[in-house]
Amino acid sequence: MNTNKRKASGFLLILAMVFLVLGISTDNTLFTWLAIALVLASLILGGRWLRKRR
Repeated sequence: MNTNKRKASGFLLILAMVFLVLGISTDNTLFTWLAIALVLASLILGGRWLRKRR
């Protein structure tokens, strides 16, 4: 299950970068907001930043 989340996290991050480039190049804020949402979803799915540090 963890490998599936990691793959989904990476896929969402790549998709977010594509939407960010589209949003910047076309000056469309919808793509930019979508990119921000996908980056946040990628961080949540990755989950590494939510764990306690040792």
